[in-house]
Parts: sequence; C-alpha cells; structure tokens
Amino acid sequence: VTLATSYVLWAYSVPVAFGILAILILRMALHKLPHESMAASSWLALGPIGTGALGMLVLGADAPAILAAHGLAGVGAVAQGIGVVAGLCLWGFGLWWLALATLITIRYWRAGVPFNLGWWGYTFPLGVYTVATFRLGTTLNLGFFGIVGTVLTVALAAMWLLVGAKTLAGAWRGNLFVSPCIATPN
Repeated sequence: VTLATSYVLWAYSVPVAFGILAILILRMALHKLPHESMAASSWLALGPIGTGALGMLVLGADAPAILAAHGLAGVGAVAQGIGVVAGLCLWGFGLWWLALATLITIRYWRAGVPFNLGWWGYTFPLGVYTVATFRLGTTLNLGFFGIVGTVLTVALAAMWLLVGAKTLAGAWRGNLFVSPCIATPN
C-alpha cells in the first residue's frame, strides 16, 4: 500500500510541476527575465526536478523487495529499471536547468542584486538536486556522480552560509523585515 501510494503521490506532483515548468520556459522565451529581486526564482524549478528524480530512484530501489513479497518479482525488476532511467533523465534535465539558473544568477549578481529573503530560494532546490545526485551515484555505482555531488554540496554550503549571514545581518540591523508595500502611512 505504501509503495502504491508513493507512486500515486509522485504522479500527482511531478507532472503538475512539469506543466508549470513548461509555462515558465515559455514565459522566459517570450518575455524578459524576471525582475532582479526575483533572481532566486530561477532556481526554484530545480526543486521538483530533484525531488522527482530522487523519488523515482528511491521507489525503484524499494520496489523489487516489496513487489516480490506480493508475488510480483518481475514487476519489481521493471519498476527498478524504470526508476533508474527516469531518475537519470530527470537528473539530466536538472543539469540543464542548473546551468540556466547559474547563468541567470551570474547576470543579475554582476548588476548587484540587493539581498532579500527570497535568496533562500537558492538553497532548497540545490539541496534536493544534490541529494538526487548522490543517490544516482550510489544507484549506478559511478564515482562521477559522487564528484558532482561533492561540488554541489560545497556550492550549497557556501550559498547557505552567505544567505544565512545576510539574513542574520539584516535581522540585526532591523531592515530585513520591513516591507514598504505594507508600511503604515504617516
């Protein structure tokens, strides 16, 4: 029941996320990039890509034992193969998105993007993609993914420290939680 529920929940979430990603790609192709204060939003798409890949890898790894216990050993082997192929394909799409988000971020950071709490949007998507990278390396027993995962972990730690430090500094100064759009008029 848990395995079936997990596949159903994966099927509820990942295709919907990909529908939204298609709209986002179309918007970026037809219009300008989002405002510089929304630079971190380019990373958010990496979240469902990473969780989708990780989900397929984990479900595929668990499926053989669970399904074999119910007399469906052949189906379990197929589910495992589908999990690996789907996880690898999603990871590849994530690599493309990672490159795109990195280029967008470099463009904005060169212009000097002011810090806001939206910068936390850099951390979670990169984190889940990093976990999917390590899981793919373990599943395929390929050291390449371990190396890439380590590079991503270093980048994630650096980003987390940067955003955390800026958050603490802004909170200490008292200017982080001030929003001009909800300020009361004098």
